[in-house]
Amino acid sequence: MKSCWTPRLTPVRWLSLLGFGFLLVTPWQAWAQEAKPGFEPTLRLEKPLYVLGEQVRFWVGMRSTNRTPIPLDKPCTISITRPDGSNETESVGPPPDRILGATFSEGGMGLGDKIQPGRYVLVWACSGQKTKPVVLMVEKNEIWDQLRAEFRFERSGNVKMGTSVPVVLSVQNNSSYTIRFPERGVNGAEISVGAIRESPSSYTMTFYPADKLSHADTTPATYNWDASSWFPTVVVKPGEHFEQKFLFEDAYKFDQPGTYKVMFSTVLEVLVGEKSGPFAPVCPIRLPASAVEQLIVVK
Repeated sequence: MKSCWTPRLTPVRWLSLLGFGFLLVTPWQAWAQEAKPGFEPTLRLEKPLYVLGEQVRFWVGMRSTNRTPIPLDKPCTISITRPDGSNETESVGPPPDRILGATFSEGGMGLGDKIQPGRYVLVWACSGQKTKPVVLMVEKNEIWDQLRAEFRFERSGNVKMGTSVPVVLSVQNNSSYTIRFPERGVNGAEISVGAIRESPSSYTMTFYPADKLSHADTTPATYNWDASSWFPTVVVKPGEHFEQKFLFEDAYKFDQPGTYKVMFSTVLEVLVGEKSGPFAPVCPIRLPASAVEQLIVVK
């Protein structure tokens, strides 16, 4: 289970601005089972059905029911019953960047790397309250084997200080459907960059600089076909290939010689076909792309 609760803290006055459509109850979300005055835990899925292989994500949090601040100083728990019947309950600490006086808090969680096809049942509990069970379905789908996304470092081995290190995002669409995904840089489409040096020990994780990527004045609550008509979007037709080049030094500069493990990663939210097509229930599909390379930086 991926237990990291990456919070998104939102005072009440932000809700209308951000357009949180999930405040309308759907079959794949839940509020508290027995609401008490003051606050209640929340749990929602991004869609009713997930594809085996994709990076599964769901959202947990807490919201005020009377505009008073919510308690964020105690851990919560996530209970997951897997398709094989096994159950795991894990404690999740308070959000590290919680805001005093917040009336809404939400963060993404996942199922980890060892995901089975089938029916998962999720329950999120905080301060003595818990949501109703939410069913998350994961199914095999032929489309998964027809889409490929990866980063590729254009250099490896020995690299002189100051030498440019290009990194290429490569997306291959082997399906018979057009695919769409947000341009890198817009909200939710960030690129993570890492550099670990062996000696002297150094560890850096950051994001690719926003000023080198695409921007959008507004962000849709959910990336879908309607949003793709105005949100910065990459379109890849059936059988086509897409590539975009980045420079590692734009995000991280080697300050001294040494052996480095360098990393690039992102997640593409992919729409397959059209909104009335056969893949609509599983879209957007969260397709990860990553690369790890070793560079020996010399003078």
